[in-house]
Amino acid sequence: MIQNLKNTIDFFIRNNTRFSRKNFVEKNEKLLHRNYLENLYTFDILDKCLKKTQQVNAAILDIGCKNWFYAKGEFYFFKSFCKDFELDGVEIDAHRLYSNFYSRYETAKFYIKNLKNTTYIAANLLDITKKYDYIIWFLPFVTKEPHRYWGLPDCLFMPEKLLSHAYNLLKANGQMLIINQGEKEALIQKQLLDKLNIKYEEKGIVKSGFLEYKNSRYAYLIKK
Repeated sequence: MIQNLKNTIDFFIRNNTRFSRKNFVEKNEKLLHRNYLENLYTFDILDKCLKKTQQVNAAILDIGCKNWFYAKGEFYFFKSFCKDFELDGVEIDAHRLYSNFYSRYETAKFYIKNLKNTTYIAANLLDITKKYDYIIWFLPFVTKEPHRYWGLPDCLFMPEKLLSHAYNLLKANGQMLIINQGEKEALIQKQLLDKLNIKYEEKGIVKSGFLEYKNSRYAYLIKK
């Protein structure tokens, strides 16, 4: 109760003040190297899980992209087989501040700089109406504990409704890749997909030689 109240107040304040320093530039060499590996990891996982189809003017959406530090991995993956595309990233908590007083939004501007037709959207997924050929969803919240831990109010915890809406944003023959953290969350994700009668291909544990995370990651590929 107390944690939810705190999250609700904090979320309201940051989304109404939208305070942030401007013109973020990452200068820490260790963080830049880590970011380089995370982008390679992203490219590799997408390459292993998605079905590549030659397309012109493809539309791609990343859900819950935070500060979108891995945007280059997505961008260059789709550039490898799509002729012209639009890459959108949506984040509901875009105005959250880091300890350096830069927001996720300002930080993301650095990471997507010079990526053609790449747009960071500070909004609720439920407000998105554009249709997409590909949707990427890394680590969706399927239980309340991590949702609260990341500072979001309980009223925004609606995994079934968000999944249903995301599926409805897919174009005919579109693909959606969902990556879950840990066996427990992967099982809950599977139950949500079954409940909504969404057909999927269970990829199981996905790994990359570029990075290894503490908790195993599981993938589901949805084709419409």
